[in-house]
Formats: sequence, structure tokens, C-alpha cells
Amino acid sequence: MKKINFTLVLISLLITFNAQSTTVRFETNVGDIDIELYDDQAPVTVQNFLNYVNDGDYDDTVIHRSIPGFVFQGGGYRYSGNNVFTTVATDSPIVLEAGLSNDEGTIAMARTSFADSATNQWFINLVDNVGLNPSGSNEGYAVFGKVIRGLDIVKFIESFKIVNFAGSNLGQATKDFPIYGYLAGSVKKENTVKINRAFVLSDTFQINAGLSGAWFNPDTNGQGVYLEVLPSVNMLISAWFIYDLLPGDTGQSNGIGATDQRWLTMEGNYTEDSVESLVYSTTGGVFDSSESVSYQQIGTVTIQFSSCNRAVMTYELTQPSISGTIPLHRQSDSNVDLCQQLAAEANQGVAP
Repeated sequence: MKKINFTLVLISLLITFNAQSTTVRFETNVGDIDIELYDDQAPVTVQNFLNYVNDGDYDDTVIHRSIPGFVFQGGGYRYSGNNVFTTVATDSPIVLEAGLSNDEGTIAMARTSFADSATNQWFINLVDNVGLNPSGSNEGYAVFGKVIRGLDIVKFIESFKIVNFAGSNLGQATKDFPIYGYLAGSVKKENTVKINRAFVLSDTFQINAGLSGAWFNPDTNGQGVYLEVLPSVNMLISAWFIYDLLPGDTGQSNGIGATDQRWLTMEGNYTEDSVESLVYSTTGGVFDSSESVSYQQIGTVTIQFSSCNRAVMTYELTQPSISGTIPLHRQSDSNVDLCQQLAAEANQGVAP
């Protein structure tokens, strides 16, 4: 009987559970569609698709075929107006990796009657299309991902009016052409369903306005940060404070700032999951008074967010000279759902 190496088994399980699937966003003129790719199950098909994505080949392409209750298809053409389409250049055809089920919301590669013929065109299944799965002499179609966000946009596109656009230079390829906002006359570019941009999403958390609110350090009694995210100027402003009820003349000193002051202000620009801020100490001023307040820069702080309710703050102060790292937890999880939605929307992808 073979001896089991439990260390190797554990490492293998950790690798499996920590693996990140690649996600691609179709940023369309009617909404975003996020597609999680089956990197492991269909590696050749996924890499072929990513080659087109990273080369910008899907940018400004249109959905040229839509059959409600079946599929809609794109990836192959751009519309120039005046019934004229241009064809997107293709790479070499790939081997067929059929096997995964063509369920509603999955994406698969279009092909000719020859099995190993898929290039750049893909389709999204609008229902469970069992007939597109391999069976008997039917070699099937290669599913390589699924819609994980924006299925409502998929259904919205499915609802659009279909016109026979066989009069275009593509002929029968556009006989089931979806359009919207169309009244009469020629089909204009703004009537098409267009993918403005296709790109790979970053797996790094994205700072967004849903993070605004109170955060606290669970390792201490009363220390926390109140922060406000300002997306319009790409800035995060915050106050680092201590719940200290002792007045300044008791001899108790926090060692930072004025004797009777228990908070610092911070501001800085953020990138993806982190913000680097300058730290200021304030002195002077009385509540509800016009007395002037003075500000002095006393250090820097970096806050890195791992999710909508967890972060780590690293600080380095000069007056006094202290540094350290503290965990931060969100005080209330009441708007975490909003934060997660805004984080997804803020994702601008990774450089190809």
C-alpha cells in the first residue's frame, strides 16, 4: 500500500482553492457583461479568446446575429455605417474543445461545419442549448466561460428588435441583426449593439465610494478611522482618531499632536486597492468659533483594502517618531453589497 504524502496533498488543495479564474468584461453601449473563463477546462479556447481580447480585436465590434430563445453572436465585424461592415482579422483556427454544456449564460466559440475551424467569433447561449453539446455524430460547440455579472444586459440585448440586414455587404451573415433606438430609414452606428471595449479584469480590489464610513482597529479600545472616498477627484480623505474622554489637563498625553487633541487628518490619491496619504496634525481653534486652525504635516499613511470590510493601515510619523501597522475593520456592514457592486464597476482591467 502506497504511503500518502499529506503535505503534498494539502499544498495541492491550497493551489486548487486559491486559483483565480480569468474574467473578461464586454463593455457594451447598453451595459457591462462580465465573463468568467474556464481556464482549466478549455485552455486552448480560452487562450485563443484572450489573444483577441488583449490585441483589442473585439473593441468596437458589433453583435451581428441574434436569435431570441437561442443565441446572440459577435466578435467578427465592425459597422462603419451606410450598410457597410469591416471584417476583424483572424488568427489560425483552433482545435475543438467541446465537452462543457451549452447552458444558459455560457459563452462558446462559433465555427463552420468543420470541427476545428473556430477563430474569433463567439456566441452567448440565451437558453440551455442541449442541441449544441457533443452527442453521437454531433461534435458540438466549445463552451469556454459563463456570464457572472450582466446577465440582465444579455437578456436586454435578447429583447431588441431583429431586422433582416441582408442588404449589407455581409449578406446573409446579418439577416438576424439586432438593433435598438431605430425608427426608420438606414441603420445608423448608434442603432447597433456595440462592444466598446473588451478587457481582462484585475483581481485586485478596487477602492470605491461604498467604503466611506467608520472603520476601527479591533486590537485596541477605541482607535479608528473615518474615511470618505471621492471618486470624482480620485481622492480619499480621512480622520484617524482615538475615543479618549480624558481632558488634556489630567496629565494623560497621547504623545501625538496637541495635548488635548486625539485625532489626525489624512488625504491622498488612491490607485486600485491602496491609498497613500499625507498626515496632518491640527492645533488651535475652538468648537463653533471663528478662531483659526493651524495644520502641520507630521508623516505618511498607506491604507490597503482587501475587501469591502477589511484593510491594513501602515503609518510613519515624525512627531513623535513612530511607525507601525494596524488592521482595520468596517464598523457597519450595512452597505457592503453596494460597495461590492461599485468595486466591480470601478474595475478598469489590467494592461495586456
